[in-house]
Amino acid sequence: MRPVTVSPDGGRRSITSLESSILRLSDFQLIDALALEQLLESSHEQCQLIEAHFSSADHPLAGNDQRSPHLPGALQMHPSYLEAGTDRSKYYPNYDHPSDGNLLPDHELTLALENVGIFPDTLVVVYGTDPDGSMAAARLTWALLYAGVQRVRFLDGGIRSWITHGNETSPLIEIAGTTPNPLQSPSAEWQIRSEFLATTDEVSRLNSSHGKLIDVRRRDEWDGTNPNQYSFFSKAGHIPSAEYQGDWKNLVDQNSDKIGPLLDSVAQRWRDQGILDANVASGKRSLIFYCGTGWRSSIAFLVALSLGLRAKNYDDGFYGWSWDEENEIVYGETTRALR
Repeated sequence: MRPVTVSPDGGRRSITSLESSILRLSDFQLIDALALEQLLESSHEQCQLIEAHFSSADHPLAGNDQRSPHLPGALQMHPSYLEAGTDRSKYYPNYDHPSDGNLLPDHELTLALENVGIFPDTLVVVYGTDPDGSMAAARLTWALLYAGVQRVRFLDGGIRSWITHGNETSPLIEIAGTTPNPLQSPSAEWQIRSEFLATTDEVSRLNSSHGKLIDVRRRDEWDGTNPNQYSFFSKAGHIPSAEYQGDWKNLVDQNSDKIGPLLDSVAQRWRDQGILDANVASGKRSLIFYCGTGWRSSIAFLVALSLGLRAKNYDDGFYGWSWDEENEIVYGETTRALR
């Protein structure tokens, strides 16, 4: 894996609005192609580029597929690498149980990262690829932040923005999880960021004083009319305490695949919907986002983080919630338990 380098200050420029090239929020930054280009032109600090990608019929997971351009020096990572490690038989959508779609246990998660050269102090830049776009990149970004990687950057607009900016690409890329793991246990001291993860137990006990549960799925998943969104489970409806913000795609500009240009309008919509109230804005309450398996909700998590809000991703998602037949499910406007 060829390392690339950045300057110690990250190529920082002054921030004048939410659409600035770099939005500096603790460990996470939203950056554009120009900012990334400036990072890579510096020569003081190593950086790991991660290309988030999961295979599909028209875009196979293949490092030597010259139809798919990549950033030079990047490592391609399937989001399921951080769910199943090198066991590709369990990669999405080959789930038999909700736990198959969850992040690896903390010890295994940090080991999987170290085995591809990522440590707590590694500067990591994650970008998405067409047709997977920002969703897979957001899932990996959330996972890196949860694991305790101290500096994570998200290339807004992904590979498309890089190419549009006129930067060079490579036809080849190394793929994570295709070689034996050299390490048997983590060597670094990791600080898991448990405040970024919501569990089913937490969601089942959720009340208005602790947080708000926000659904980001399609309308027909929310109201229960489409139980066939996924191939591995066939239930729909929503969690009783949830609020509906709309399909996650309304968080992403559909022309540019960017989240930055929509931050102001998303914040206003959330205010209008009552999602972003005074307690959320002040940090007294967290926003807990969920979808089916925790991938689409990762986008909402990053949006909230970019707005300076406390946020969590519910990794079990509706798949995990609906697996337990004791958990109540709401259909449309009518509440009834699925027994």
